[in-house]
Amino acid sequence: MARGYNLDSRPAHQQRRGNLKQGEDWIRDLITRLPLGYFATRWDDQPFVHPMTFVYAVDKHCIYMHGSTVGRRRANTDAHEKMCFCASQMGQLLPSNQALNFSAQYRSVMAFGTVRLVAEEAEQKVALYALIDKYFPPLKLDSDYSPIRPEDLKRTAVYALDIDNWSGKENWKERTDMDDRGWPELDEKYFEPDIFAMSRGRVKGE
Repeated sequence: MARGYNLDSRPAHQQRRGNLKQGEDWIRDLITRLPLGYFATRWDDQPFVHPMTFVYAVDKHCIYMHGSTVGRRRANTDAHEKMCFCASQMGQLLPSNQALNFSAQYRSVMAFGTVRLVAEEAEQKVALYALIDKYFPPLKLDSDYSPIRPEDLKRTAVYALDIDNWSGKENWKERTDMDDRGWPELDEKYFEPDIFAMSRGRVKGE
C-alpha cells in the first residue's frame, strides 16, 4: 500500500502536503463561490461520480443538491450513505523548461460525510431556494418567479451531504520550478496570462 494512505492510521481528509493546506474560514469562503461540484457514490464495488450544482449551508454544515427522484444517484445513495465531494477552481497553466515541473494553479475543497434524502418540506424549500439564490441572484421570489408548490416537490429529490470532515488546498504560485541543470530558459511569452488555451479551466476550442 502506498505510504500515507492507510485509512486505519490516517484520516481520509488529512493531506499529504501540509504546506498547501488551508483553514476553516478559507474552505467556507471557497465552497460558497465554486459553481460545480463532484459527488462520489458507489453501487457495491462500482464507483460513480455525479457533477452537480450545489449550495453549502453554513448553519447545518451540509451541502445541498437536487436531482431526479429515480436513477443511479438515488439507487446509489439508498444503498450506501457515505459520500465524498470535491469542487475546485483552476487558474493559469504553469509552464516549465523541465518536464517534471509543468503545473497549474488550483484551489480545491474535499468533503466527506453521510448523504440523506431530505424528507421535510420546510428543509426541501430552504435547500431549493438557496440553490436559486446562489446561481440566479438577480431573480427574486414572488417577483420574478413563483413560489415552490407541493406538486413541484414530488418531481425532484433534495439531498443533503452532512459533512463529517473536510479539507482545503491551494497552489496559486505565479511560476512553477525550473530546470537548475543548465537547460535554456523559456521565452517570457509563455508566462503571459492565458497564453495556453486551457488556462483557467476553459474548454479547448471554445
